[in-house]
Amino acid sequence: MKKFLVIICIALLCATAGYAQKAKFGHVDYGTLMKEMPGIDTAQQALLQYQQELEAVGKQMAEEFKAKQSEYTNLANSTTSSAILKVKEDELMKLYQRLQDFVSTSEADIQKKQLELIKPFQDNLLAAIKKVAETNKYTYIFDVTMCAFHTDSDDLTNAVRAELGIK
Repeated sequence: MKKFLVIICIALLCATAGYAQKAKFGHVDYGTLMKEMPGIDTAQQALLQYQQELEAVGKQMAEEFKAKQSEYTNLANSTTSSAILKVKEDELMKLYQRLQDFVSTSEADIQKKQLELIKPFQDNLLAAIKKVAETNKYTYIFDVTMCAFHTDSDDLTNAVRAELGIK
């Protein structure tokens, strides 16, 4: 049993000896590279347009709700029967719920659309970072905005920029 443990310890030491080499660190400015990618401005414009379309519908629904609310308030201050007030109140509550549902759905739709439009750019950037890392044998590449300190790290932003064909 002791021989088996000694053999395993020796095997582990031999296996980890190759990993004892100094790790190579690099960093990139991910945010800057994303902003510089060709076509990203078109994707952001499409996202903005989509967001504005949803906002216009939401604004229209909010105006409809305010009008119904004002109508209800006017009826409540008059001699309107409680049955009519109940119907108008139910209408108002349903409209409010529709508005709330629309807001929730819109937020999720905007996030989904953003992912749909931006993901190809992110994938392309990550592939370029990976290629630069593999070509130059880097162990780790960090986003500069996530690092508080990076003294023994190479700035690979320009290498990735070149890989992407950004000038």
